[in-house]
Amino acid sequence: MSKIPMIMEVASPKDLSDVNLAEIVIFKLPMALQNESDFLKHLDLPNKAKLDEISSVEDKLRFIKTRGLVNILFSLDNSGAVPIWKLNSYGKPYIEGWDKDFSISHTRDISLVTVASEAIGIDIEDIGRDIDLEKFKRTKFLNFDEGAYDNKEEFLMRFTALEAYLKYIGKGFYKDARTISVKKVNDVIVIDDGKVVKVETISDGGYTISIVMNKEEE
Repeated sequence: MSKIPMIMEVASPKDLSDVNLAEIVIFKLPMALQNESDFLKHLDLPNKAKLDEISSVEDKLRFIKTRGLVNILFSLDNSGAVPIWKLNSYGKPYIEGWDKDFSISHTRDISLVTVASEAIGIDIEDIGRDIDLEKFKRTKFLNFDEGAYDNKEEFLMRFTALEAYLKYIGKGFYKDARTISVKKVNDVIVIDDGKVVKVETISDGGYTISIVMNKEEE
């Protein structure tokens, strides 16, 4: 396995002064109201228009902080240029002309952003959330190994891995999750979707984080 990406908590854009996008970093954004305006001022006009369409206060805050952060990182990497946001045919956002991919994930209290010079996907889930493991097992919606249903922690390793992989391939749940095998092999979560891909799974406090990059199993 490669080195696990560093997790960097970002309370303010000032925390990004020494960031190095040559390395993969997971940016962790607490969803608190402080410094909201510091991120809002970095939103471009199209994203400010989209913000006006969001009714939930919590969703507005997530949008401001994550998109503001991506814009800051783009500007740092491109001599202050203004980003042009686009969507692929499956609705995944990207920035036109940027030689980086990025991925965003949310829980109630935390959002994550990661940026890489290759395809990347990330997902986070709160271990404290209520999960009916038997219901998930009965629905046959997921293609997980039996160990996934031993407890919430095992299930969330697979579930976040699946979500991160769907973001990595840029299709989200337009891709039928039943066609993607997710299992644990030698304590590593592995995706099999015609090719086999290792997943980095991280336990961070009360959260499970999975990240998928260009990494095929040998």
